[in-house]
Amino acid sequence: MTPERAARLEASGAATERVETIDGYLERLRAELAGSDPALVQDALGSAEEYLRSEQAELAARGESIAEAELVQRTLERFGTPREVAEAYRDSERRRLQPGPFPVPERRRDDLFWQIFGVVVDPRAYGALLYMFLALATGVLSFTWAVTGLALSIGLLPLIIGVFVPILFLASLRGFAVLEGRIVEALLGVRMPRRGPAPAPGRLLARAKGWLKDGRTWSTLLYMLLQMPLGILYFTLFTVILSLTLGIALAPIAQAVLGVPTILIGRYSVELSLAMLPLVWIAAAFDLLLALHLARALGRLHGRYAKAMLVRP
Repeated sequence: MTPERAARLEASGAATERVETIDGYLERLRAELAGSDPALVQDALGSAEEYLRSEQAELAARGESIAEAELVQRTLERFGTPREVAEAYRDSERRRLQPGPFPVPERRRDDLFWQIFGVVVDPRAYGALLYMFLALATGVLSFTWAVTGLALSIGLLPLIIGVFVPILFLASLRGFAVLEGRIVEALLGVRMPRRGPAPAPGRLLARAKGWLKDGRTWSTLLYMLLQMPLGILYFTLFTVILSLTLGIALAPIAQAVLGVPTILIGRYSVELSLAMLPLVWIAAAFDLLLALHLARALGRLHGRYAKAMLVRP
């Protein structure tokens, strides 16, 4: 360690952070990140653990015999102390949350006009609306994969080769959690991990045992199974709302072209002339406004639900 770095660590108080083991380093890092977003904590812990384990494996591959405490101290020089790593991640998160070149203006909560019509210029509403339609496809795929993986894992377990099927299935659950998290973050604006937790040390069977003990494995599996009914609900709800909006907007034009009423309620028909077009379009605009508000609200709820199910605390 250079004198300059030692002086800087001592000045910041980090020199007193004596860490003897990899697990101790990770616990200290978790403590430094207390109060941060769980997704940020998972990213930081995953990166730190992967780096420490890879350093340990590299030294072992070169045939060097080194105590874990010495390995951690070498890593402090290269990777940084838990306090430095935590500050670096917080700074990165603050820069990410800075508004872009065209930020959505912030208005007071008591501004009724903005509460009603501000959703029109809120990108989160359109992202959530897109997610509601994509949820059907992703829900069917995730449900199918979960059911098929479970069936094959249980059915082939008595066979020797069947041992590897559950391991591959468990690994795929971790990959799905990261992929779904990226979709949720991109469309719903909820901070999700950019990577999965670092794999447990040891051979493949040891890692699979760790995955079985990890509660996020089972919550991810439950999330996949529930995505299909949720996807059907989201898709059906917004298909009906937007179809109604489009039907209302085009009804007077269709009636003028076809010469017959296009809106029928039981045995009664609704006559809409072209003179009523402005009023009809205002009604359709309010219907669309309702759809955007509902999509944004459901997007927030689903984002919280996804974080609770997919992010390891």
